[in-house]
Amino acid sequence: MKRISKSLLLLVLSAGIWTACERDPVKDLSPKDSQVFITNHSTADFTSYKTFSIGDSVLVVDNNNQGRGVTPQDLAYIDRIVKNLTDRGYTKVARTAKPDLEVTPARISYTQSGYVPTYNPWYDPYWGYGYGYGYGYGYGYAPYYSYYSYSENYWYVRIADLKNIKDNKAEVIWDAQIRGEGIYDQASISGLVDAVFTQSAYLKAK
Repeated sequence: MKRISKSLLLLVLSAGIWTACERDPVKDLSPKDSQVFITNHSTADFTSYKTFSIGDSVLVVDNNNQGRGVTPQDLAYIDRIVKNLTDRGYTKVARTAKPDLEVTPARISYTQSGYVPTYNPWYDPYWGYGYGYGYGYGYGYAPYYSYYSYSENYWYVRIADLKNIKDNKAEVIWDAQIRGEGIYDQASISGLVDAVFTQSAYLKAK
């Protein structure tokens, strides 16, 4: 894997990758109950677009690194996105055919851990360690430290407008995240992707 680019890091940040908790925040959600987060970034008329392109692998973001994924789950994820878009009247074309839309599927993982100081009721920063224990314990006893760890693991997909590029930049007009326990189970992927598009009834070519 290679180091993530600055622009991609901003994309990941905007996808909500920095949500803090001690474990996966939706770990106890079954695929059926998985959370879907959709953002319609503009007032774009989705019926004005007719074609789209999508890669044959997913973007894999793991902390500050990125790569490409072609696991069976990744390919199932891509195929289901394609099916939903074609069912809504869009036509898949090669990137070289100047599509109206660019679809970027991704699998994102982020983990952070460390130590933070916590309050020690027996510690006096002036005298040292402990009231009632005398001065023999000396100065400089550090406070207690607590270990923390949190992670994010989710599917992500974004759609960018290639038809109306401004200043050599394609505007992201729609994106979605899928979170929950079991979202990487291949048997669950079709239903999860379908749920995303069901909640975006406006995303259609006609």
